[in-house]
Amino acid sequence: MDIHGLKEVHLVPGESAHYMVTVGSGNEVKVALFLRPIEPIAPHAIRAKLHHRAGLIKFNDVLLVLTMLRTPENHDEVFDVWWNYHTDTGPLEFEMLATQESLPIFFCMSNGEKEFIEIDNAFQKFFAQLTQVMERTQPWTEVAFERAVRGFCAQAYPKHQLWDSMELQREEDLQPPPDKRGLEHYQGIIPEELRAYYTYMADQGHCIKIIPSMLEESARNGNPGEFLHAAPVKTVLRCGIRWIKGYPVAPIPYIPGHGLAVPPDDIEL
Repeated sequence: MDIHGLKEVHLVPGESAHYMVTVGSGNEVKVALFLRPIEPIAPHAIRAKLHHRAGLIKFNDVLLVLTMLRTPENHDEVFDVWWNYHTDTGPLEFEMLATQESLPIFFCMSNGEKEFIEIDNAFQKFFAQLTQVMERTQPWTEVAFERAVRGFCAQAYPKHQLWDSMELQREEDLQPPPDKRGLEHYQGIIPEELRAYYTYMADQGHCIKIIPSMLEESARNGNPGEFLHAAPVKTVLRCGIRWIKGYPVAPIPYIPGHGLAVPPDDIEL
């Protein structure tokens, strides 16, 4: 078990990371987040005001697990923390986050000190859902993981835009409206090969049904039509698609049990 000492952690402004550390008087081992704010911040004043989001993204055959924290509007800084299951401590970290009731957070201040708060572990259910998914994956190298993170971030950054893209598109909202608007109402251009997958959803507007890339293997081994999810046309065209068995696949974040995560600004009603 790789347990870090607090003095070993050094971050640059805007950087964030995660390590296993000992906390409390009982020296309990927990997975903790480390954040280095760019602007001055009073961690204890925002303890109950931190926002959180999470997602699972497939990029270059690597499953990227992303957790995000956002400070309140008067500070408004976004931190993205990436998790690699295929490391020596990866499976243990995932297991711990699925069971930890609380989440320690260390703010690395500009004077070199670390201010500590502990909040409810809002990511507990998310990590509990990931275990079976990650166990079935083929191991990737740390180099492949870092390349996948950089590649995805090049498309999804800046961080505030990435935060917006993590807003969940709820499966229960994906119902066709009474008027069932069609292709003739769409003002943009949809490539001919994708028109067969066009649909109009009540709360998501003009969409194209795609297979999220993280479900590609399951779709390839089964009936691809059972793995289609509707995503806004803008999201699909920006991400790009490839084809399996005649069905479009797109690298759009997907959260098991919830659905796709798409940028709200991509929705065209």
